[in-house]
Amino acid sequence: MPTTGLLGLSGAEREVVCQCLRAAVDGPFFPDFEFLALLGTERAELSALLDLWPRLDDTDGHIHALINNAILNLLCYPHQCEADWPKHIEVPVEEVGRIYAKWRGVRPKDYLDAKDYFDAME
Repeated sequence: MPTTGLLGLSGAEREVVCQCLRAAVDGPFFPDFEFLALLGTERAELSALLDLWPRLDDTDGHIHALINNAILNLLCYPHQCEADWPKHIEVPVEEVGRIYAKWRGVRPKDYLDAKDYFDAME
C-alpha cells in the first residue's frame, strides 16, 4: 500500500501521531485483554518504542503496523471514550482521520467502512 509515512507529514501532524500512540498506551481506549489483538504488540512494547520518538522509523514494517493499528483503532474501535479524547489528543477525531489517511496515502474515510477497516489492519 502506498504511504507518505511520517516524513510526509508536517511537524504538527507528526505530533498528533505521537499523541495517538501515547493515548493508545496511557489512555482508557483499549482494555489490557484486547491490546495485543488490536495493536499487534503489548502495551509495554509500544510504550518503550515511544521512548524513541521522534526517531521512530515507520519504514520498518513492525513500527508501521503499530502506528497503523493504534490510529486505526482509535478511530474505529468502539472504545466509548469520546469524552476522554481531548485529554489525550489535541485535535478532533476528524483531523486524526485526515492525518491517518495522509500517512497511509489513502482517501480520507476509506478506513471507516467495515471491510476497509479489516483490510487496513496490519
